[in-house]
Amino acid sequence: MNTRTTLRLFLAVAISVVSLAACVPPNTLTHVTESLPATRLPVSPAPQYYSPLQDAQYVSRAASIIVRYGPALTDEDLAGLDLTVRGSVSGDHTGTLVLADDRQTIVFRPDSTFTPGEKVSVAIGPFQLDAQTSYPAISYSFTVAIEQRPGTPGSSQLSSPPVPPKPPRSAFPDFLTVPQDIPHFTLSRISSDDNSILVAPFYWTESTVGSYLLILNTRGQLIYYRSAADALDAWDFKLQPNGLLSYYDQKTSTVHLLDSHYEPAGSYEAQDGYSADLHDFQLLPNGYALLMIYDAERVDMSRVIFGGKKDAIVTGLVIQELDPSRNVIFEWRSWDHFSYGDSTAGLLAQNIDLIHGNSLALANDGNLLLSSRNLSEITKIDLHTGDIIWRLGGRASMFQFTNSVPFAYQHDVRQLPNGDITVFDNHGTPENPAPSRGVEYRIDEVHRAVTQVWSYTPSSPVFATYLGNVQRLPDGNTFLSWGAPYTKSGYNFLTMTELTPYNRTVFEFTFDQPYVSYRAFLFPWHGSPTSQPALAFKTDGNALVLGYSWNGATDVAGYRVFGGKTSTVLLKIEEEKKVDFETQSRLALGQGGDCYFQVAALDAGGHEMARSSIISTDTTRCPPVP
Repeated sequence: MNTRTTLRLFLAVAISVVSLAACVPPNTLTHVTESLPATRLPVSPAPQYYSPLQDAQYVSRAASIIVRYGPALTDEDLAGLDLTVRGSVSGDHTGTLVLADDRQTIVFRPDSTFTPGEKVSVAIGPFQLDAQTSYPAISYSFTVAIEQRPGTPGSSQLSSPPVPPKPPRSAFPDFLTVPQDIPHFTLSRISSDDNSILVAPFYWTESTVGSYLLILNTRGQLIYYRSAADALDAWDFKLQPNGLLSYYDQKTSTVHLLDSHYEPAGSYEAQDGYSADLHDFQLLPNGYALLMIYDAERVDMSRVIFGGKKDAIVTGLVIQELDPSRNVIFEWRSWDHFSYGDSTAGLLAQNIDLIHGNSLALANDGNLLLSSRNLSEITKIDLHTGDIIWRLGGRASMFQFTNSVPFAYQHDVRQLPNGDITVFDNHGTPENPAPSRGVEYRIDEVHRAVTQVWSYTPSSPVFATYLGNVQRLPDGNTFLSWGAPYTKSGYNFLTMTELTPYNRTVFEFTFDQPYVSYRAFLFPWHGSPTSQPALAFKTDGNALVLGYSWNGATDVAGYRVFGGKTSTVLLKIEEEKKVDFETQSRLALGQGGDCYFQVAALDAGGHEMARSSIISTDTTRCPPVP
């Protein structure tokens, strides 16, 4: 028996393939959820993680080869790694070996892409770290996608969406310094807490009208706005654990980060030939990042199910973990782990959204929670090995629900400090609507039992066709975003709700139809923009109205107004306390009066923070300032 054969036998034992449902195409693999006991292995331990997996299908043409043995490595260790990558068509591949930021993960980046449809063989020679630590050689192969269509499916479409006004009814019609297409909203209850609302309204098919990143207080007052029209609407606007704001730009498939000055603080894109999806992005406490990819592949579904299309486009899911240097140190592919028979998607269709992953969350034990709408499943994944730890809900559930019906078509799964998980349970489809709810489950991982410990369904039911989230706040209250509410058959249109632990409503907020937001959040926020305060004017009969604001500033207590007949000599006219986003002064118009104006933003101590530009209100007597 030659060395290569021995190594293949070793890998087969270490990985241990299990068969899937009968509907799975040939060579589709999944891993056993528990590792085999070390005593059954005839050689030293296998790598902790590697990617792509043995016999993986639909692998990206630009895939990297990833291997992680476990111990911390040095650059000298990396230099001692013997790795060969050979394509059945493209031949041997040269490339660059990189030791990732974790100092454990080795990444091989080929200099050229693989050939569609070819089989790629990977061989790694024996790896000796020291006298006590050695790893045997391994070899395996995978198949490259024939017709890869990496990218996001974009916004789903509402059934028979209403036609929006153009522009929408303004949320702030009396303000002079604010765009007039920020969509109008109503508050049926007002909260007095100090949290800020982060929300990104958009309209599905008219995303260039009224799409914004918004921060508001719980009294409905504007704190910050930024147009998202050039992003084809923005998704998942939120505060990350490191204090940065993030949002997804659909036009470029990029996640952008903003600091507390609202300045760019970095961006994230999917790697290895993929495009990032809009559904979730998580910055982890260690500075690493998780993102999703919707991987559309052409699949002969007639080999999967009777009547299936020979040229169907089937969309799977890819998860990538990136280190701060943007190395892919972990890649998890639904093709390797889920069966076609697990999905609720129609398998006879031309386009099949098989998984529809929509949230990623770091579990308390450092592993990964994945929500997949089209499986009606929450999956716990070992973030070190890629193995599935358990599956909750859906057709492959490993748990029993002890006192409630299972969730369905859910979004936004998060784990609480006490170990419970919250779920936004959409619970229906546009074809079969049902009241949506927020729910909290206690998970017994040992006995595989699930107990519902909290839920909330509004008395006037809301059906969120898509989108939505649940956020448990530090004070025990719960904040819910109702996503894209269904507007037929008596269902209520509602955007967000805050509840006490006893489900008493303390806050309700609703955008005018048809504006929706993917998620919404409550966070404490402190902003200090580098931009200048804005100053604008209008005439109202015999009065001059000045409007002034400072977009994003949270420490402004008031404004000092200056005026003059020349732009070089401006004297104080008045001071105004700030009570809303925009403050206004009403001045009498008079022949020969002031026509140059400027305002200064003041802090609580009356000190100037920043000044606006000088404006001219009478271009005949006072030409504009250059």
